[in-house]
Amino acid sequence: MSNRVGFVLGSTFHPSMLVPVARAVEEHGFASIWSTEDYFATAGVAGAATVLAATEEIRVGTGVVSVYARHPGLLAMEAGTLASVHPGRFVLGIGVGGSWWLDQQGIEHRRPLGAVRGTVEALRALWAGETLTGDHGGFTFEGIHLEYPPPEPPPIHLGATGPKMTALAGEICDGLVLSVFSSPAFVRVERDIVAANGGADTPITTFAFLSVAETTAEARVRIRPLLGSFLADGESTAMTDAIGITEELRALARTGGPEGLAADMPDEWIDQLSVCGDVDTCAGQIQALLAAGSDEVALAPIHVESLLGDIKDLGTAIAAG
Repeated sequence: MSNRVGFVLGSTFHPSMLVPVARAVEEHGFASIWSTEDYFATAGVAGAATVLAATEEIRVGTGVVSVYARHPGLLAMEAGTLASVHPGRFVLGIGVGGSWWLDQQGIEHRRPLGAVRGTVEALRALWAGETLTGDHGGFTFEGIHLEYPPPEPPPIHLGATGPKMTALAGEICDGLVLSVFSSPAFVRVERDIVAANGGADTPITTFAFLSVAETTAEARVRIRPLLGSFLADGESTAMTDAIGITEELRALARTGGPEGLAADMPDEWIDQLSVCGDVDTCAGQIQALLAAGSDEVALAPIHVESLLGDIKDLGTAIAAG
């Protein structure tokens, strides 16, 4: 199973830790590392470059970078550089990104489906050596041509939660990335949408927050504040709809805010929306996500102080399973 489990690294610890953590992930037999770009923590492309340079064979992706934050010409250049330096190891994960982060920077984010489609088309054209002029997905090109297109262009995986964006992933992309809070039920929904839109063989990588401790009760206590904070903002509706808790969750959030939601949410929600528990329990939850249709589960750790030990223990448990 370890060849189907990876890690999401970047936002929960200082960038100076990327090298030792990435090396530990590779040493203990995991399949991949995804470099996050949660503004304003660790940069996705710079993080991926750091991890690629620090490791030997493990697959490394961006998880994910917003199509609005970089012109497709710049993104083609950055991703093409990494693909050329590390052939066969780099995956470009793209998405729309968090609207609130884009708003902070005054970056417009209209027509997301068109922006993603135009970006994917432009990336592939530039990597193929073409010169682009005109409008592509709302982005302006005037004689843009890559001096050094990659000999082996990287696959493009699309981060999506809504049904229309998921359908687009099945239609035009090389993979689908599902955000944290993806339960097995949500994975099954997304798998069906992708398959119905020409992506029956499209690989799905499911991100999941990881809280591992000596006991499941302790692990739940440690992740509650994070889940309350993220779930209270209402951005995860598609995922909570899949397990039928959206209305109850919103009621808890209205009454007590993020703190009240964190304190009062049932343990069952935590177990469905994260990988949480002792090592063996976590291994079982990972297996459930794989059985639901994920080709890979990528774990986003929240406990920095125990991270290196957690990587080792999970690697051992998964290999044994």
